Formats: sequence, C-alpha cells, structure tokens
Amino acid sequence: MKKTIFGALLACTVLTGCLGTNALGGKVRKWNLKVVEHRWAREGVFLGLTIFWVYRICMVLDLLIFNSIEFWTGENNINGKKALADIPTWKAEKLGLHNVRDAKIERLSETEAKLYVDFEDGDKVTFDVIRVDMEYSVQYQGKEFFKGQIQETASN
Repeated sequence: MKKTIFGALLACTVLTGCLGTNALGGKVRKWNLKVVEHRWAREGVFLGLTIFWVYRICMVLDLLIFNSIEFWTGENNINGKKALADIPTWKAEKLGLHNVRDAKIERLSETEAKLYVDFEDGDKVTFDVIRVDMEYSVQYQGKEFFKGQIQETASN
C-alpha cells in the first residue's frame, strides 16, 4: 500500500512538469520576515525553522501536492495566484517581437490572459491577450498589437 501511494505521488510530480509558485514555502518565508524586526532575531527564527525541518517539509508539500494542484487547476490554492506557463521565444518572435529573453502567459479566464515578455536589454512588457471564438488579439495599453487565429491540433 505504501509503495502504491509513493508511486502515485511520484507520478503526479513527474507527469505534471510544473515548477509552480511554491506558495507554502513562500508563506513561511514571509512570516519569518514579519515575525520580528531585528535581523539577528530573524536569523534565529530562520535557524529554528531550518533545524526543525519546517522549510524542508514545506518544500516537499509544495513539490508533491500544491504545485501539482496548481498545474492541473491553473491556480494555486494557497496564494490564489494563477499559474504561469513558459512560451518558447520563437512563438513570441512570431508576434513581431525581437531579442526576447523570456516570455510567460497567465490565463485569467476562458477568454483573457496576460503575456509577460522580458527582453535581453532588461525591458519588460505586459500584453493583454483577448480571445473571441477562434481568434485572438494581443493588445498593449488598449491598442491592438497583433491579431491571430487559433489553430486546432489533431489529437492522436
């Protein structure tokens, strides 16, 4: 029975492929910063949390449970944030963008998303993506930047 549970948890972790936001560990770190003002006392709290494996336990729970839930549902149930998905730079360049270092998309609803683009020179831009039926438009500050068609892929 233990092997089955371990196998199921391992499969969930491996099959999701989602780094996630690690919200539980983040909450513990934020609490550590707020619990005391003095930096040496904060270090003492940090050492206590480390010695008693609080950070490790949070990391394992994030890895095995909460990040998997975030991947499958699209939202982290601890911090309420939507999952971010990486976009290959060549797809961002199809929009007419150049020197893209990193691009991520955040789904807000069935018809809306945010596209976050980081450029090699350090600039960062956020686009609105709006879908209507099988068409989508990428907008910047309310003005249409790109318009495209959603291509349906055949499932095997």
